[in-house]
Amino acid sequence: MPIGRDISFSEHRSLTYITTLAAMMGPMSSLPEPPAPPQRRARQARRRALDRETIVDAAIRILDSDGLDGVTLRRVAEELGASAASLYDYVESKDVLVELMLDRVIGEIDLSDLPDSRPWQDQIKDLIRRTRTAFASHGDIARATLGHIPSGQNALQEMEVMLAVLRRSELSDQVIAYAGDLIGLLAGASAYEDSLFAQTGVGFDEFLRYIHEFRTYLESLPADRFPNLVALAGPLTRTNPDEDERFEFMLNVLVDGLAAQP
Repeated sequence: MPIGRDISFSEHRSLTYITTLAAMMGPMSSLPEPPAPPQRRARQARRRALDRETIVDAAIRILDSDGLDGVTLRRVAEELGASAASLYDYVESKDVLVELMLDRVIGEIDLSDLPDSRPWQDQIKDLIRRTRTAFASHGDIARATLGHIPSGQNALQEMEVMLAVLRRSELSDQVIAYAGDLIGLLAGASAYEDSLFAQTGVGFDEFLRYIHEFRTYLESLPADRFPNLVALAGPLTRTNPDEDERFEFMLNVLVDGLAAQP
């Protein structure tokens, strides 16, 4: 506004409004902040506590409810009330996050009593069972073990215990090394297969009905072309109330086969 110029009525009214507003706002600026709503407090608390452990905790919760495909950095950020960009300070990518999740789950395996005084075969079987159980309790996390060498602190500790048990045998170092690969594959693949069935949402009765239908189908095949499939239709489609029977068979074959190595 040029100095010395008379102000118009509208300008005078605007200045009066601004002056009045400033007078009203002045005292309010010294008032204490009102209490934050509960949901805002929770978000603020999560932001303040953001670290790798907290991020992995949130990712595991999503894994348990929605599976590995449901775990994204954006989804984890939403769970924590943070921005996806803020997570990159702690985890560089989803691959890194999945590796951290896998190591967390492996850390749930009880290794405190191994090695012990039992035959090495019994100890190895127990270790495989415990590993499978830990994987099965967290959706399809076992999928992350396939084609991947877990290298986190908990994974290394489990590997150390497994090798300590195997070295109590008379197996050669190379056989022990191969055994480590087979043991991880059996535990991971078996748990992953179980998770695939669980994700279908198919009830056990419906599954049994399908198996019966498939047995009937095998039995109906031309015996001159498929004599073995027809003859073994029953054993191939056998169901057992003990759902671990098949797994225990694979476990025995693996361990007995290792024991038979020169």
